[in-house]
Amino acid sequence: MKIFILFIFLSLSVNLFGQSDSVKTSVVKGTVKNSKGKLVEGANVVIEGTIDGSTTDEKGFYEFETSKTGKRVIIFTAVDFGEKKINADIEPGSTLILDVTLSNTEFKTDEITVTASSFTSGENSKVTLSPLEITRIPGADADLYRAITTFPGSNQVDEGSRIAVRGGDPSEVLTFLDGASLYNPFLFGDDYNTSSYSTVNPWGMKGINFSSGGFSAKYGNVLSAVLDLQSYDLPQGRGMFAILGLANVGLSGVYRTNDGKFGATFSAGQFFIKPFLEVNKDNTDFSPIPTASNIGGTLVYKTSRTGLLKYYLNYSYDNMGIRNESPTYSGYYLGRTKNFFTNLKYSFAPTDISLLSTSVSLSTNNRTDKYGVLNTVSNSLYGKVRTDFGTPVSEKIDLSTGIEYEYNDAKENGKAPVYFYNMREEAPYFNLDFLQKTGRAGAYAELKYRLSDNFLIQGGVRSDYYTLTKDAVVDPRLSVVFRFTQHSFLKAATGIYHQFPALLYFLQGNTTSLKPEQAIHYILGYEYNRDNDFILRLETFYKDYSKLVSNSYNYYNYTSDGKGVAKGVDAFLKIRIKPKFNGWISYSYVDSKRTPYDGANTVSADFDITHTLSVVSEYNISDYFTVGATYKLSTGKPYTPVIGSIFDAAQNAYIPIYAERNSGRFPTYTRIDLNAQYIFALFGRFAVAFLALNNIMNTSNLYEYSYNFDYTQKKTINSSNFRTIYFGIGLQL
Repeated sequence: MKIFILFIFLSLSVNLFGQSDSVKTSVVKGTVKNSKGKLVEGANVVIEGTIDGSTTDEKGFYEFETSKTGKRVIIFTAVDFGEKKINADIEPGSTLILDVTLSNTEFKTDEITVTASSFTSGENSKVTLSPLEITRIPGADADLYRAITTFPGSNQVDEGSRIAVRGGDPSEVLTFLDGASLYNPFLFGDDYNTSSYSTVNPWGMKGINFSSGGFSAKYGNVLSAVLDLQSYDLPQGRGMFAILGLANVGLSGVYRTNDGKFGATFSAGQFFIKPFLEVNKDNTDFSPIPTASNIGGTLVYKTSRTGLLKYYLNYSYDNMGIRNESPTYSGYYLGRTKNFFTNLKYSFAPTDISLLSTSVSLSTNNRTDKYGVLNTVSNSLYGKVRTDFGTPVSEKIDLSTGIEYEYNDAKENGKAPVYFYNMREEAPYFNLDFLQKTGRAGAYAELKYRLSDNFLIQGGVRSDYYTLTKDAVVDPRLSVVFRFTQHSFLKAATGIYHQFPALLYFLQGNTTSLKPEQAIHYILGYEYNRDNDFILRLETFYKDYSKLVSNSYNYYNYTSDGKGVAKGVDAFLKIRIKPKFNGWISYSYVDSKRTPYDGANTVSADFDITHTLSVVSEYNISDYFTVGATYKLSTGKPYTPVIGSIFDAAQNAYIPIYAERNSGRFPTYTRIDLNAQYIFALFGRFAVAFLALNNIMNTSNLYEYSYNFDYTQKKTINSSNFRTIYFGIGLQL
């Protein structure tokens, strides 16, 4: 459904654009080295104001054709290096050789940057997750969140984009984008038996940092994991790319002025599923058939040598209906969502070695749910102002600090069933008309201290104040990294983390007494990373939960009595053999338990998925043809079985009697996905064809159990993600 993101990957990752035979082309080629004479792989080379360019290979070599002639500026950029511009005179039909040496930026390339529980991409990091890998992972559908689930510690929720991390709830994972909190980055986010898809374009990100625990004090109001994203600043050229797939159409573009002071990007996609259903002979009963739209972009203006003003906007819409059979009602579950997110960020360097940035963001979410008597409309609004400042205090000490204020209000209107076991359209209901507001003020300070070239300590503290409950929390955090050799590291981290309960609990429980939920992280790990070609990670973790929201003994009587523990081991092995093969194996063991309230038995957490295994491989048959395969295996998630029922004559319905919470298990989950991409020329233009075969073995993985009218028969509701074929084509315009 979301493969329309692929067109951005293609337009940015490959620059083999064909030229018309009627135009006399020139060739620009050469090598890129660093100041020590070492060849630089992955450097970007582009003619300023155009999309003509290339990327250096493992030998530091680049070559591309261009129809642009005359006096031109050629830009060379690479991670951990400063930008370099070369004035060149390109003659028609000539070959221009430019060998360039890039200088390091003020960041040391050998600085210890390994962080506990973190998979990063971007500047000044050992890259373990790149946008190219994200778009090529079979089964991920070019989706950032799905790609993350192939790394240890994370699991997909219902085969969609929402993720659960190390036995925690999906709500414990927060996405940051350019300093703003992004709370609803999904299409079909909460729809029944329908996979969600991310609205985040990985190829629009210059930095991706996913941390599954032990993260910095700069992140607040999140218990388990953080996905920190930084979007690109000024684009390097101009161009457009279109894509047409079996279920979608998309268009993207980039623009930059000749003086390099202004740039813009945009992307738009429309999803239509009917051809996809017909080709795959999908008999899922939809009404209406799912549809979705997504549009977004950036505007960037360089205000000074170091000043940058960036505006980011994204809007998405989805609508669908799918048949569902419950014990008392058979009908269509209807879901519709509208999401809007915008962020304005200004950054500049007050001095040559410091950076100050301020962002102002606003996001809204409007959701409609309808099934039987249930008919609700939920609206949420988030506004945030944040300022961050960072500077070295000395050669060994760096200081980071910041403040933020976030406003949130939530509304819920409509009808909800009085009795959860009676969903008939004529069932008794009560009217919802809730409104709740809160604010959160936060501040943090953090020091990074390099005791030596091989020993780094990072300590920080943050404090948050919640206006609704008038609670203040103080969270100290500490992490250390010790380098044994050039490529091997020992990592440890600990800290206290708090998260304010969702306003929905305050609305439904009609209370303001809930406390911020708390988790204490303990992490110890080892990593061997040889230039991202061979990576081995082993990491143990322990999370101690307290003050969790609980409603186990009374449906709407929410308290903060819950507690729990999550512990386990993550293992990760990645091998890259240039230029042919790239792949990894990840494994996680998790033991996650909860005590719902005082006096209750300790039970498995909702996402206590004991064993998870992912195997990912990508192989370049040639420079133009790539294939890949992914295998996933995991323990079935817990569920609460029904062991009997009592007839309620007044409702003409049976009241289920449940076994102990989460005492049952779904069957083992397994899935194999394949894909392929082929690059070629079409009408003298760069083009790519892609093919995806998902769930190739047609495994019937379980979505949930349902029951007949009196709960004497249990019925399996299988996931709608059966074997499918998907194909399409992308073309440079």
